[in-house]
Amino acid sequence: MIHLTRYLLRQYIRSQKYFAPVVMYIIAMLLIYSYRPNPVADSYSVTAMLLFFGSAWLGLTVMNAEPAGQIQLLVLHAGNRRKVILGQLWCSWLMQCALVVITVLYPVMFGMFERPPTGGEWMMAWSGHLALSLLGLAVSLFFQKSYIPRLSRSLPSLIVMLLLSFVQGSLASHLPNWLQWLSKVLPPAFYLVREMMLFEEAKWITVLLPILWAVMYAFVLLSIYIWLAGRRDLRS
Repeated sequence: MIHLTRYLLRQYIRSQKYFAPVVMYIIAMLLIYSYRPNPVADSYSVTAMLLFFGSAWLGLTVMNAEPAGQIQLLVLHAGNRRKVILGQLWCSWLMQCALVVITVLYPVMFGMFERPPTGGEWMMAWSGHLALSLLGLAVSLFFQKSYIPRLSRSLPSLIVMLLLSFVQGSLASHLPNWLQWLSKVLPPAFYLVREMMLFEEAKWITVLLPILWAVMYAFVLLSIYIWLAGRRDLRS
């Protein structure tokens, strides 16, 4: 698995498909810190929201990086499709972890905050960014070319899903009673970002619950995706 992940990561970097999502995310982050000083919790909540979008875009490019013929060869060498899928997921997760490290450390190292983050804010920043990056990756899996062949359809659909996950708080008040469940099944990004923004006024438990919710939601999507990949092997 290590060699497969290393190969996929090397091939992905050579393809330069990471360039657009990574550069756009870093530019957006730098714009947020274009002036100083910045509030700690508010800034980290905004970058976590941006990372959710950036991770979904990055995950989409990772899963679509290899052509269909090359994927079939990798499946033959690996033994089954699930191993290839896990390698792609690890590849994407490593890239996203690098973005999390940059996002959390940059404003501290360059003195962009009005004060040093507290221990609780450090924990909130790391766990919140990691949870939202994992959630973004999990959501993007079902919009890749294996499910929606055309990028012109998959990317707008993914953007709509990501946007809906950030308006679900107000969406519930505009839906009829028989459609209220829609606001409950959307990715819980809104609730996590909201609690991160209010961290200075809230207790740890109010942030911990949305973090656990986001991680559990992501693992459910990841499990479904990997299970479906195994079903494809059985049919082939």
